Amino acid sequence: MRKGVEPVFVYFDNYPLCDQAAESLAIETVRRLCERAKLQRARVYVVSHAPDLQVILSKCPAKFACMLSRRIMFRVAEGIADRERCDAIVTGDAVGQKASQTLQNIVAADCVLNKVRVLRPLVGMNKQQIVKFAMEIGTYEVSIRPGVASCGVPTDNPSTSARRDRLAEVETALDISGMVARAVQSARVLTV
Repeated sequence: MRKGVEPVFVYFDNYPLCDQAAESLAIETVRRLCERAKLQRARVYVVSHAPDLQVILSKCPAKFACMLSRRIMFRVAEGIADRERCDAIVTGDAVGQKASQTLQNIVAADCVLNKVRVLRPLVGMNKQQIVKFAMEIGTYEVSIRPGVASCGVPTDNPSTSARRDRLAEVETALDISGMVARAVQSARVLTV
């Protein structure tokens, strides 16, 4: 944003599997980023992701739920990027911060993309550096409010080294194209 790139934000809403306050906190974060970058307005796609999570949890091994969820989110984000003529997807991933952010899992998640690439500006930062940066740009106080932490995937033993071929095999139980089409078509578009 500092370099003049106009963002289109995508928020994956996991309610009722997580706190209902999470959406308003995500929108508040977008507002703060826009203020910081002096953007007049931005589009935010709110994607109902809980139905996809529920299908994943009912048809696939729980240890892969987080990774399967991320792969669907990347596909949906790519569909929105295509609609919006965006060149890339930007995430806040940092290697090792969460189970889904091991190097192997990062590669296994975004390998499903065909048209856009993923940019990860925080990839090499540690937790303290990310917190310091969030404080500087005004998003930290929002990130620590109740309702942000839970993603809605109830698993005590998530896979930290998922293999791409194994994930593709597990995904055969899912209607991936139908899930992605539903999510992209039913997303609410807000102007912030």
